[in-house]
Amino acid sequence: MGAKHVPVNRVNAVVHEDPKNYRQAMRDPRANKWKQVIKEELDALEQNGTWRVAKKPPGTKCLLTKWVFKLKTHADGTIERYKARLVARGDEQEYGVDYTFTFSAVLEMVSGKVVLVVSRIWNIPARHGDVPNAYVKANKETELIFILLIPQGMEFTEEQLRALGVTSKYELVLILEKGLYGLKQSGRLWNYLLHGILVSLGFQQCYTDSCFTSRARETA
Repeated sequence: MGAKHVPVNRVNAVVHEDPKNYRQAMRDPRANKWKQVIKEELDALEQNGTWRVAKKPPGTKCLLTKWVFKLKTHADGTIERYKARLVARGDEQEYGVDYTFTFSAVLEMVSGKVVLVVSRIWNIPARHGDVPNAYVKANKETELIFILLIPQGMEFTEEQLRALGVTSKYELVLILEKGLYGLKQSGRLWNYLLHGILVSLGFQQCYTDSCFTSRARETA
């Protein structure tokens, strides 16, 4: 069926504009939905041990954060789910102070083709997967300290503030314990973590493609 003959009722003409920042999300008619996913994102990061909350040390350089919002839709344009991701402002990082290496290896295209060819020859299904929130699973470099200002939408009770010895959330900061989306080195840290896991499972790294690992399995 040519593009000129596609029935109108089969075309997704619904356009949902994603909020560009926290302020827009809070002014959006669906603000309550955005608040809900913001809370879910913060709860997930806290449960992951991504940071610890502390009183802001005097004269401390802090990185800003920002929210990235995305509406996932079905084929017919109806909303499937709301997504909010907290990212660090990596553009504020200073080379030699906040990061050194940023390289993150990528699988060579020829390696991917080899996998597909072998899959076809041996009649073994080729599968792919995704690791949710991959970057925040990796530990940060021990020699670097990242301190974030409290993100927009993160709230504390009066009891929590008293326990931390402050009267306002603006006297607090987040000290990172793990990687976070937006940091320049996050991709490399995740790659390092994944490589360690694969090696521990008996996989061997290819000499010509650091992203290609394999494990021989004995057959009866």
